Amino acid sequence: MSRSPQAARLGTLIAACLAISVSQIANVVPAPIVGEVQHSMGADGVALAWVTSAFLLPTAILELSFGVLGDLFGRKRVLMLGALLMAVGGLVNGSATDVHQLWVGQAITGIGAGAVIPTSLAIAIASAATHARRSRGVATWTLSLSTGTMLGVLISGALAEKISWHASFYAVTPLALIVLVVTAVLAADSNAPEGRSLDWGGQAAIGVGLFCLLYGVVEGTGKSWSSAHVIAALVVGVAGLVAFVAIEQRVTAPMLHLDVFKIPAFSAAAGAAVIGMFSFMGSVYALSIRLGTLQHKTALGSAVFFIVLQGIPCLVGPVLPRMMTRFGARRLVTGGLLLLAAGQFWLAGLSLRQSSLLDHLGPLLLEGIGFLFVVSAMTSAAVEAVPVSLTGMASAAINTARDFGMCIGPAIISALALRAATADLPSRLTSSGMTPQQVGTVTHIANEGGPFAVLGVPLGPLTPRAVGSALSALSHGFSLGLVICGCAALVAAAATALFLRQSGDRTAAAAPATAEAGAAI
Repeated sequence: MSRSPQAARLGTLIAACLAISVSQIANVVPAPIVGEVQHSMGADGVALAWVTSAFLLPTAILELSFGVLGDLFGRKRVLMLGALLMAVGGLVNGSATDVHQLWVGQAITGIGAGAVIPTSLAIAIASAATHARRSRGVATWTLSLSTGTMLGVLISGALAEKISWHASFYAVTPLALIVLVVTAVLAADSNAPEGRSLDWGGQAAIGVGLFCLLYGVVEGTGKSWSSAHVIAALVVGVAGLVAFVAIEQRVTAPMLHLDVFKIPAFSAAAGAAVIGMFSFMGSVYALSIRLGTLQHKTALGSAVFFIVLQGIPCLVGPVLPRMMTRFGARRLVTGGLLLLAAGQFWLAGLSLRQSSLLDHLGPLLLEGIGFLFVVSAMTSAAVEAVPVSLTGMASAAINTARDFGMCIGPAIISALALRAATADLPSRLTSSGMTPQQVGTVTHIANEGGPFAVLGVPLGPLTPRAVGSALSALSHGFSLGLVICGCAALVAAAATALFLRQSGDRTAAAAPATAEAGAAI
């Protein structure tokens, strides 16, 4: 029996929102259990940061290509493929015996999320013929994303505490399979194949460019900018991105129409996506280290903090469409970024002794509401800034920018924080009353294995002072990381205040010549 158009739209929206919720659950699984993973596997801070980045990097790299695949072969099929890959990734993660297997499992799950994220947004607003319906669709999708984050940390923390951290990753598999079934049953298919084709050269160039650039920045920040492998990675990364731009300018059906960056509103939204999400995800990682590793909270105890971060702000979700109409994208994005910065500076000022939920309530609420404003208004602004024929591509591009920012946040903030903590440790050891020889012994351990290594090495009578000094140094390092996140949010706020268009009207600019057959939604 055929469904009415209204029933088909509702079923499709349900499938899309469920899909983005589960992909976000998979994304945040490590957040409340990072302390347990670190204790179980003995991984240092950078290795732990790569557990998150291993998920987000393939997501950012592949979103544009999955957007093309959805246009060519149907968004419903791509959504189902993404759900299947996330299910497989959950199994690999759950059975992990070392951090390297976690990286592999996270990468598989991230590839699935790379299919789910842009496709779920595109399919959610595929039948929206008006600006008001598109705004409601984007707001509902964004609210589902935030809800997934809240549920993810709760599920992950509860399973880790009651069973094991392996169970937290295993939980992704049945949830992803539910997405697959719901999508198969409820979602209406949509596509836009005209003028679209797979751009293998562009995909290879952006994949190599982003990976090498991220690797070079993280290694350079954490170790040495003069290392040959760091210089080589940065050179290859820049060359890959330059090659991507050259390829996209020449192919007849590019993954990304570069002319859209001539539209100030789109460029501002894309820039805010990278910098703002770098800021947010970097601070989330710093918070997870603070709670799990430095304050020794249980997985469920840590999860409560993340529930406040993403759960309570969801109460604002139902009024987001009206706020978009009344205040416009520029005010919401700029205001959201300012809230992010305020929350991060506040968190940076908290000492390790301030460990209660009440101590963290104010900054968590500021960050959570700021994140909700930024993601919802930024996505809507980007989609509304381009010609109608390019909205499919714009949704994939803005998600790519957002997820790349999220990807580099934990890795770079971790590297900077650990470097600062290592430099700060000797003075704290000296202040604790250690002799120069004792300071040299502990410092050698930190230089070889990172400041986290000091927390797990038995040093006899020196252990209490060594551990206390290492905790203080790590707290200093990650507080500095939070300050950097806050400064990044302020930079993004200034850019959006200056360049993001206030109006929600479609740009009247003509589409690029190749865009007439682009990805319509």
